[in-house]
Amino acid sequence: MKADAPKPNVQDLQTQILELLGQVSGLIDSAGTALRTDSASEKYGKFQQEVSEAARNVEELELRMAIVAPMKAGKSTIVNAIVGQEILPSRNAAMTTLPTEIICDSELKEPTLILNSHIQQVFRETFSALQRKVNELGMERVQEKIAQYPHLTKLPEKIQGMSKLSIHEKIVGRQQIINSLRALNDIIRVCSVLDPLADPLQSLMDVPRIYTPFWHLQKTAKTEKIGKLVIVDTPGPNEAGENLRLANVVSDQLRASSVVLIVLNFTGLNTKAEEEVKKDVQKVIDLRGKDNLYVLVNKVDQRKDGDMTTEQVRQFVTAEFGLGDGDNTNRVFEISARWAFSATNFLVELEQNPKVEIAQMKTARSLAQDVFPIDWEEELEETNVEQLKRKAEKLWKKSGFDPFLQKAIDSLMIEAAPRCIISSLNITRARLVELLEDMQIRSSAIHEDGEKLREEVVALEADMQSIEECRSRLQELDRIKSNLHEEFNNILESVKKEGKISVESYFSEEEYQRADFMKKGGMKAKNFLDWISKQVKSTTLEKKYQTSIEFPTLREAEEFADTAVTYAKEKVDVLLENVRENTSQQIERSRQDMLEFLDEQTKPIVDRARERLNENFNLDLSLPKLRLDSDYYIDLNKPLVMRHTRTIDQGYTEVVKSRRSFFHYLWLVPFEVTEKIKRPNKVENFYTVSLQGIVYEVNKIVDQNISTIKQGINQYLDEDFQQRINDFFNDLDRYLSNYRDSLKQAQEDQKLSIEGKGKLIEALNSLVPQIKEQIKNADNYLKYTDNFMSLK
Repeated sequence: MKADAPKPNVQDLQTQILELLGQVSGLIDSAGTALRTDSASEKYGKFQQEVSEAARNVEELELRMAIVAPMKAGKSTIVNAIVGQEILPSRNAAMTTLPTEIICDSELKEPTLILNSHIQQVFRETFSALQRKVNELGMERVQEKIAQYPHLTKLPEKIQGMSKLSIHEKIVGRQQIINSLRALNDIIRVCSVLDPLADPLQSLMDVPRIYTPFWHLQKTAKTEKIGKLVIVDTPGPNEAGENLRLANVVSDQLRASSVVLIVLNFTGLNTKAEEEVKKDVQKVIDLRGKDNLYVLVNKVDQRKDGDMTTEQVRQFVTAEFGLGDGDNTNRVFEISARWAFSATNFLVELEQNPKVEIAQMKTARSLAQDVFPIDWEEELEETNVEQLKRKAEKLWKKSGFDPFLQKAIDSLMIEAAPRCIISSLNITRARLVELLEDMQIRSSAIHEDGEKLREEVVALEADMQSIEECRSRLQELDRIKSNLHEEFNNILESVKKEGKISVESYFSEEEYQRADFMKKGGMKAKNFLDWISKQVKSTTLEKKYQTSIEFPTLREAEEFADTAVTYAKEKVDVLLENVRENTSQQIERSRQDMLEFLDEQTKPIVDRARERLNENFNLDLSLPKLRLDSDYYIDLNKPLVMRHTRTIDQGYTEVVKSRRSFFHYLWLVPFEVTEKIKRPNKVENFYTVSLQGIVYEVNKIVDQNISTIKQGINQYLDEDFQQRINDFFNDLDRYLSNYRDSLKQAQEDQKLSIEGKGKLIEALNSLVPQIKEQIKNADNYLKYTDNFMSLK
């Protein structure tokens, strides 16, 4: 292959890179064959495996596209329409609480859901906790709490009557997958309603995966060879329920996706977007930026005269949600998921059963209702399959899916393909350079004096010994680690001290003191703070202790307790987020110090070897960034609601009674007398929630989580940090060992017969220019791909 400039097209670039990697694999195979009697042939076999794996990564490119909806907007229907069949459960009530990956696999005949052991364990634990909660509250109280979710009313009784949750790793079949996902989503929903603190998403580190045939990917010529499309269905910031956060696993999925689709409901757009929706969209933007962020305005099939036009919608969404300049509206698409799903569902069924009659088709009635909205039943009786097929194709076109899918695929390729290509080219180039160095050293050394080769081998072994001695005497590493331990402990102890609170400071902060929390905690937190501040200052608090609030009914007391612990949990979240930010900054500074120090210590050794061998190799230390994501679980206990009984003095009442007296007309004439009668004391029940109990739980959980973070930091410094340092020195040792082994092999080459030497020299002379040419090709493609990414 010539090193011509590749065409400015991602698909063509992908094809050309695959051609290059195939040629490199063949070249390495030729080198291994020509030198098959050498000790290096096994090493070249490993090189070839690495290049072949890099080629597979480019060919089977994973294109991740996340979809999120901050409002009820038909998100699951959109995914079903893209896939070509109903694969995700949907209903009028908000459905998605569990993020799910849908992975295209053209080899499959029917969809398969995979739930790994970690997911199974999380849901078994959640199910057991739900059973305990249902028994604790009683069925009447449970039904009151879930009254806003009519579709969940029968679930608590089922939960109560089951001995355990049956959940399988592999579930095959469309309907079985829908039923399983619906059950898992409902469990999370009920959990969030009955127990605000039980947040299964917080402990979920992986997501369910659906492998499915992908109808539209198979039908679009442009996407036939681009790799695997992965759609990530994620719960929006508010969709999972008011007591569920956007968990770590959801954040990770959004960050890992090359394209994110935000779905809005056309019927919910007004001249001014709802503030909560705007905040939710902003959360996604804050998490992963505006690049490759697209907006789908769904349900445009419900547009009426006088509603916003297409252009007005695009201008409105772009301006209202801060997605760019007013003229930049090409990231906003109007769609009708209902139309798209109706059309594609019919076409898939027809493709699978080409000779089917309309009366036998399951999807015909749904399609007819969309294409013949007034008299669809009569029209359905009079039409034929071919006519209905043309209607379905027109409906698909009117749905608006084609433009947005093509745009999304283009963006995925532009974003994901270059990263994968650069990674594969770097691996391939490194192996080519190592192969070239072997060939050049042997080609040059075969003509050198044997004693000179022996001296060079000894010198390299001395360099390797110097590297090992350098490793053993690096006391500076211990000093850096010790300083890190001390600095982290100071940070954590300071935060722990800050987290130690009292009732007064916790519930009576001034507005400016809680500004940061309210910014992150939202309107609900602000309303609670405002309310509780008034209560602390009011007479409803017990005068003696000022540590509990009284309620006339058990229900009011429990609702307050739920709200209080939810607020407390959010406050701890904000506190620990600040810990992670401060600690990560300190880690980054220490990483830079370590890089400079190691480079200073090892550079003389590397330079000495380079000068002798006239070769140039560089190593970059890449210490891991400390993960301080919120993978801890905040387990606050709900403050106990106490029942009390008090006796209320009802005082006296006056009663007029008739009396007779000897002194009053000799008992003949009655007279009236007013008497005071003691009213019966009133026995009254009331309920209190201890504010001090909430504060105690918050302080306890701060202690627990600071300890958890401290353990993580210590483990990082003692294991991961040290491991990467060891890897650095091992890499240095490996490079020097490769040169030494090449020289030793050259010593063996000198023992060959004249004919054997001639064949070896001929093979080496043939391989060297080919390897150089392929290195040049790799460099050209790396440069082009890098420029491509900077201009995209």
